[in-house]
Amino acid sequence: MKKIRSDFQELFDQSKDEFITDFRKLVQIPSVNGNKTFEAPFGIGPKRALEYLLELSSKLGFRTGQVANCVGWAEYGPEDGDYFGVLGHSDVVDVVDDWTMSPFDLTLKDDYFYGRGVLDNKGPLLASLFALYLIKKQNISLKKRVRIMFGTDEEMGSRDIPYFLKKEKPPYAGFTPDCKFPIVYGERGIVDLTVTKSITDGSLEEIDELGGVFDRSFLPDYAFVTINDKKTDFHGKKAPSNAPDMADNVLPKLIKCCSSLNGQTGELFEWLNKKIANQYNGENLGLDFHDDDSGELQLSLYSIKIIDDEINFSLSMRYPVTFTEKTILDQLNSQFIDGMTLTINRSFPSTVKDKNLDYMHRFSKIYQDDTGLDGTPVTTTGATYAREMPNIVAFGPSFPGQKGIAHKGDEWLKYSDWQMMMQIYYDCLLDELG
Repeated sequence: MKKIRSDFQELFDQSKDEFITDFRKLVQIPSVNGNKTFEAPFGIGPKRALEYLLELSSKLGFRTGQVANCVGWAEYGPEDGDYFGVLGHSDVVDVVDDWTMSPFDLTLKDDYFYGRGVLDNKGPLLASLFALYLIKKQNISLKKRVRIMFGTDEEMGSRDIPYFLKKEKPPYAGFTPDCKFPIVYGERGIVDLTVTKSITDGSLEEIDELGGVFDRSFLPDYAFVTINDKKTDFHGKKAPSNAPDMADNVLPKLIKCCSSLNGQTGELFEWLNKKIANQYNGENLGLDFHDDDSGELQLSLYSIKIIDDEINFSLSMRYPVTFTEKTILDQLNSQFIDGMTLTINRSFPSTVKDKNLDYMHRFSKIYQDDTGLDGTPVTTTGATYAREMPNIVAFGPSFPGQKGIAHKGDEWLKYSDWQMMMQIYYDCLLDELG
């Protein structure tokens, strides 16, 4: 990757201490989604982060606004007309006991920032805001209006965006800095589901207890099972649910341990062992679909639980953009054993934008010129605001080769990458609006 341009480096250096101070203050707000309360639809943490970003934007000299305590913005350029939008989010996933750094503080060590949200998505959101500030600081007048928008509910399903769209027009074009580089024109379909099987023959009595640290956002690194008073612990390596190949998922180990049990319980675990455990493309279920644009289906088993006389397991599938959810679920159902029922927890169809749009071409070239890397538009397994907000695509922040960082302990962002993404966004905003 190329070095930061000297002209941008000089601009950045003039404000970097203030930028880092503001970054630290935002990371220090534990903006995990919580219960709705007065004027805080997604909990106090996201509301505090939104208030801070609006206060910071005012301090930087931008016009500000917000809708329903859900989405706020900093605005620059003409006061009317269509606007270009940059939409990031200030809410974060919760933390568990896998940190060596303080999660709700900004630690800078050996060219790396650490802290919850430094990558997903507070650091990139601020990189966009500060890029616009560096343009404003030079008194460069813009031909078009721009908004840097602060969402508060991306991690729990983007419930904030419908509130915004009821009151405000969407941007005519824009991006969310919440995925990867280069520019992303397509996002795979996602279906998250739970399969339940009732155990009617009493064989569940062999299992005294089964549990672990389970969440749909990651593949688990710990689980346990107690069988006939003997407890077995399983340890592995956590990874985000959209990067199963980077995990040492403990659930296949637990499944294998339980597959020799008797009756319907053993039958279910043996089915799981043969059909799902230790594979990530759904091949043994006949789900190994693929296409040229987005690759092969991705399957992530993230939870197994026993509730009363039922066993349920949860998994997510991210399927290629040319396939439909119906095709995926019809094939999955055809592989079920008697008594299995399926509940969909959430689903998103694939979204594909025209990769030949003029601004996407220009931004791809800017990315390529700034970094020296290939700027050809790509697809992703992730889910971003581009599914909910019209006319935007994902663009950054992770550079090629960086994967499986978010939603884990010691979440990191390289300091030099933060500067580079800020330079890319600076150049793109100038190109589009100047």
